Amino acid sequence: MSKTRNFSPSRVIAVTWRVLTQIRRDRRTIALMIFIPALIMLIFGFVLGGQTKNLPIMVDNQDAGYTVHAGQNSTSFNFGNEVLSSLQSDDRVKLSQGSFDSGKTGVDNGTYYAAIAFPANFSEVLALRNAGQSIDAPVTVYIDGSNPTIEATVLAALQSSLQNTFGSGGVVLSEQFAFGGIQFSSLDISIPAVISLVLTQTVLLVSLIVIVRETTSGVLSRLYATPLSAFERLLGYSIALLLLGLAMTGIVLFMGLGIFGAIVQGSFALLLLGAVLYASLNIFLAVFLSNFARNELQAVQMVPLITLTSMALSGMLIPVDSFPSWVQTLARFIPMYYANKLFEGIMLKGYGIGNLAQQFTILSGIAALFFVLAVMTVKDKMAD
Repeated sequence: MSKTRNFSPSRVIAVTWRVLTQIRRDRRTIALMIFIPALIMLIFGFVLGGQTKNLPIMVDNQDAGYTVHAGQNSTSFNFGNEVLSSLQSDDRVKLSQGSFDSGKTGVDNGTYYAAIAFPANFSEVLALRNAGQSIDAPVTVYIDGSNPTIEATVLAALQSSLQNTFGSGGVVLSEQFAFGGIQFSSLDISIPAVISLVLTQTVLLVSLIVIVRETTSGVLSRLYATPLSAFERLLGYSIALLLLGLAMTGIVLFMGLGIFGAIVQGSFALLLLGAVLYASLNIFLAVFLSNFARNELQAVQMVPLITLTSMALSGMLIPVDSFPSWVQTLARFIPMYYANKLFEGIMLKGYGIGNLAQQFTILSGIAALFFVLAVMTVKDKMAD
């Protein structure tokens, strides 16, 4: 029968001191503990501190104007031009002018978030309404409803411009939703970005832990003594992790589509291909980063830096078009930015491979780059 030991505060303090001493000797871990939280707070504070703005829209002002005659005097006005001028001064939108049909095409291919058309009798109808006639002046709005923040911002800018011109009332917005005319639910809209996030964090975290554990458990040191080359070892790790990545991808898609019923307007096979490609990219990134992590703690610390930075800069929280130009350029180097575009395009907009060729090409290129970097930096012996 084992002897019960009395609680000893000194032993607790000894364990605490040993852990802190061990961490204190690991300068890389200390640097990560300071650098990562500071960088994440800086990024999120900068991104979330701004407002949604510079959203590209197309306006077709067909308003022919109207002239009111009162005896020998006449007054001409064009409400369409006035609303247009107000929209141009609103920093929430970035206005281009053109035909309504070309604007609709631009919304469909992602160039614009909305196409707006003022009818030819816009000023006439409003003038007659002010004179007491009960008629409306419909403004047609063809809008991308796949992002509620963007949709609300564009409509708010339009409503503000209308009210600045002639007050409230008199104008009816005839809304048409792009991509099948569907007004998506919050779940439909959020699932594509959530898939990107889960694949980024889960695949990256699991892959890093699996590889780094090979080092900390002593397995890697034994492999150095075998004829196995560094490239063969790296390729073996990658294939094993790809199989795990396939399983995790299947779980993510099953939960999103099977359990929560998220809509998929495009090809499921294309969605699966995109998810596997993005999972592979994160696996190769993990293989590359594992060459610099000495223990599991350092490996795990890398994950929130990558994940949270990707969330902030990929457009998941705030549209990338709202960022300053230099931040927009930085966002183009974030793989999750292209993954979000890919999953949104397939699931919400029904895009095919032709519309998404750029996203597939860039993600494939980044995945290949990470694998090459992993091969170039992999250690072939313990002394390295």
